[in-house]
Amino acid sequence: MSTITRHFYRFDEVRVALLYAIMKGRPLETAFWCQELIDTHLYKECWATLVEAWLWFVLVADVPWITDIGPLIGPHTEFIHLAAYRLATSPKDNSLWAVLCLNPQEMPDTLCANVPTTRPPSLEHYLQTAIHQRKALAAAWAYHRLDITLLSPLTPLLPLLHLTLSVPIQKVVAVLCLCSPSHPATHTMNEEVVGHIRRWIGLTGRRSRRELAIPQECLYGLTQRGSKRESTIQEIRRIDDRILFEPAGSYWHQRLLEGGWTSGWASDDAMEQFYQTYFPDDIPDEWSKQDQEISHGPSVLRASELGRLSLAKLGRIWFQAESRFAWGFYEWSGEDKIIESSEPVDFRRIADDLNTSDDTIVTALLEPVRKLLIVE
Repeated sequence: MSTITRHFYRFDEVRVALLYAIMKGRPLETAFWCQELIDTHLYKECWATLVEAWLWFVLVADVPWITDIGPLIGPHTEFIHLAAYRLATSPKDNSLWAVLCLNPQEMPDTLCANVPTTRPPSLEHYLQTAIHQRKALAAAWAYHRLDITLLSPLTPLLPLLHLTLSVPIQKVVAVLCLCSPSHPATHTMNEEVVGHIRRWIGLTGRRSRRELAIPQECLYGLTQRGSKRESTIQEIRRIDDRILFEPAGSYWHQRLLEGGWTSGWASDDAMEQFYQTYFPDDIPDEWSKQDQEISHGPSVLRASELGRLSLAKLGRIWFQAESRFAWGFYEWSGEDKIIESSEPVDFRRIADDLNTSDDTIVTALLEPVRKLLIVE
């Protein structure tokens, strides 16, 4: 059961909406979903989501981002928004995903004559040469076969964010960072975006603060509505009852304790005060259907998709940017690798499943897409 945010969105859906806005390069939407997590005091969760967005959608296009944000991590609204804005406005790249999918079982590339001469020929020398020549796919192949550790700018931040990444993912991140030229990036937030953030802060707690709806297309496979044939509409219609079951330490659990709730309301006055504070525009079961469906609604799965998530469909939604270290990888085929799951998945889990010796995955993902040109 997903926790509920300050303005009655589901956390799992806000998280993927933030990822989707960054992936699509939409800074205003990015700021909106960041502010919703900030309003819910989910600072670590917001930072962790930004780091995941950097991994899957930016990474080699802005390697310095990860070291620049390290000292900023904390409950500072301005820093969160600045880091998110930079991701949303950066060029996009899917090299991490592509290299993990390819996972070549044979040596992937012959290195050219431009080699360092500090070591004799060996697998370590091959790795050093591949990094020197910025051939990340070849470097990843070698690194997976060596018992050594390359420094990664991401590693120190993982415990701070309670973010877990498998060893194969961390190894590819390290290789990609070493293979990518670092260009200093300076991003100043657009004044229009800053103005909207200030306006949203002024609307905290109001129904009008629910300005953006959850994009339906980003829910597939990664949320409850995108992995089960269940509607969530009844949740918003009884949200005042639903928040009574929020886990200890969550935003609404803390608000209930502050309002005098233990196993029930301390008094009718305490209950009335709570409703006046947190439901100033009537409780959601009195809202219009349109207002309710901003955050809740029916499943996005077809009946035939229940328990079977299509990798190709996820790829078409999320990974259509270029891959600097796997050219042409965006040409996803129509063949599906099916992920058997009735629960939400995430990119880390999918990437771990991809990073196997199953060559059929590579064949399916890289087979050219056949296109037909119709001239009228």
